Amino acid sequence: MEFCKIKNPPEYTLEVERWTRDTDADGDQMAVVIEQLLNNTLYNKTIEERRQQPVLVNLSALGWSREAPYIQRVAVPGVKASDNPTVHPCIPKELTPVEVKLKRKLISMITDGESEDGHVTFYCGEKRPTEDFSVYLRGVSDNG
Repeated sequence: MEFCKIKNPPEYTLEVERWTRDTDADGDQMAVVIEQLLNNTLYNKTIEERRQQPVLVNLSALGWSREAPYIQRVAVPGVKASDNPTVHPCIPKELTPVEVKLKRKLISMITDGESEDGHVTFYCGEKRPTEDFSVYLRGVSDNG
């Protein structure tokens, strides 16, 4: 018994032969189509798994603009303008309860964000963060 060939890394194919009732083909020709579809599925799975990997972003207290809305533009390799990454807290388990509270407060100051190729801009609409802190981004296109 033969198995479908999975390319490593999987390749995405835009043109897959369409079969109709009138298509006269054998098992080898069918296998080509099945392999293309399987590789497309695995390609998409690989991309999505990579996008879900967290990307650590450090935000410096000195990096914020001086006036509201407070803005900080940070280099994020692999992010694209079409990405819409989500922000997640970065709160290491070793922190004390007081430090955890401060990190949560700083992270909650972020009110918006925008991505562009290679950069993400964070906005704090009310208050300017006075301490350095980090966040994780999920949904970065080329995170690998």
